[in-house]
Amino acid sequence: MTVRGSAGWLESDGLTALDAGELARLVDRTSERELRHRLIGGVREIALREIFRRMPEYLRPARTAGFDAVISWQITGAGGGGRRETVDEYWLRVHDGRCTLESPGATPPDITIRTDPTTLLRIVTGNEDPVLAVLKQRLSVRGDLAQAARLPKLFSAGPL
Repeated sequence: MTVRGSAGWLESDGLTALDAGELARLVDRTSERELRHRLIGGVREIALREIFRRMPEYLRPARTAGFDAVISWQITGAGGGGRRETVDEYWLRVHDGRCTLESPGATPPDITIRTDPTTLLRIVTGNEDPVLAVLKQRLSVRGDLAQAARLPKLFSAGPL
C-alpha cells in the first residue's frame, strides 16, 4: 500500500492494472503537487492512454438516451515542462449507448474540453467535481454546453 502523499504508484508498471476503486483511493491520497510533478513525460502518456482506453468501460448506457456527441479532450502540457500551449488530443464519440475512441479531426467536435492531466485524473476518479474545476479555471468547456453538462452523469467515476 502507498504511503499518504506519495505517488510512487505512478512510477510502477502496475498503473494499468489498478482497478477503478484502488486508483481513486491512490489519487485521493496523493497531494496535488506530487501528482503534477509525476504526471510528466512517459508516466503522463501512460496515464492518459489508460484513462481514455477505460472511458468506454465506465459509460452508463442507460443514461445516454438522446445523447449524441463527439468530444474533443485537449490535455495541456504535451510538450514537456508543463507548457500549457501544447496539447494531446483524445476524441470520444458517445452515441446509441456506446462510447468509442475516434481519430482526431474525423468530424468536428460538438464539445471541446481542455484541462491539465492532474485535473483530468482527479475528475475521472471522482476526487474533483468538474463544475468546481470549471469555476477554478482548471477546466474549460466549449461547444454544446447543454450536452457537456450531462457528461458527468453518463460516466461512473471513482469507486463503484
